[in-house]
Amino acid sequence: MMIIPDGRKVLVGGCLLLVGLAAFAQPQLPRSVLDLSYKVGKPAFPIAAYRNIGVAEFRSMVSKAFQKSGFSFIAVDAQKSKSTVFEFKLDVDPKLRLVPTVLVSADELLDGRGKCNPCFLRFADIKNAQDFKALPWMAQYELSALLVPAIDNAYSTIESVGREHLDPSFRFNYKRQWEGEQNLFGNSFAGISLSSFKESIVRAYRSAGFIPIESEAADKASEFALAFSFPVDPAKDGGVVYKVRIRSQYDAEGHCYPCELTEYHDPYQQLPPAGFSGVLSRATLESRFTAARDAAYQSLRTDLERYLRPGSVFSVPPKQAPLGSPRPPPAPIAVT
Repeated sequence: MMIIPDGRKVLVGGCLLLVGLAAFAQPQLPRSVLDLSYKVGKPAFPIAAYRNIGVAEFRSMVSKAFQKSGFSFIAVDAQKSKSTVFEFKLDVDPKLRLVPTVLVSADELLDGRGKCNPCFLRFADIKNAQDFKALPWMAQYELSALLVPAIDNAYSTIESVGREHLDPSFRFNYKRQWEGEQNLFGNSFAGISLSSFKESIVRAYRSAGFIPIESEAADKASEFALAFSFPVDPAKDGGVVYKVRIRSQYDAEGHCYPCELTEYHDPYQQLPPAGFSGVLSRATLESRFTAARDAAYQSLRTDLERYLRPGSVFSVPPKQAPLGSPRPPPAPIAVT
């Protein structure tokens, strides 16, 4: 066992605490749009097991199901003592820049008559997932909305067609992955210029009682924040700092494609001193802030809903905690 001197213990402990605080303060975001809609990965257990079906019929069942769902068959690689791998490509508009390719593996254990005894069907891997994740978000959104439901539908067809040969000791273990459009960061807008987008945001918050704090962003910036102050005591200077973050991509005309708006607000920030005259204002701060925040979001919905990215809906994020709440302790560090 290694003994760490007391001074080094303090240093190591301090470093671990800082890491824990950083991890708490910076929640992990999904790495890509694809991660939002296809989370199944590659489980060790198969989806299903089939018996008393000829291997040719089994392969035809898999192939036809994916072709019915919009895929083109590329090849099937069957090697002795190895998994059989089917390869399909999704038929998409060439303008989408990438053709999604999926691999579906099966372990074919055959009896003397060449029938499955059993044949295990497994989950689909997206062969070019890393290329997929390197695309701009909008292309990822469009491809995900085509690819993931197509995979779901293919497995649904297999479940229906192959029910007669399903091994009774196995259930068909596939959960649909597509749960509708989800945005990578926040509310997602397209077809509006960045300047008009910013103006709408500032107007919505100003009309709700927030005071804009001067902030600059370069033309076609990929990420920046807009800051506001919400008065603690309307008769005095000083207030709660409130921010929204904008992450942007642009089309050929320079319009959002898309721009995504996320609340970037710390409810645990230290509030300015109330003072004797500000006690009443402090007592109503949370209700006033909540009402103003709701009003700002309603203005944003009214002004920007027509620019929502196709397939997405406008949402209001839940509030984290009342203003001025004690900051929760950092998550404990797992010790192994």
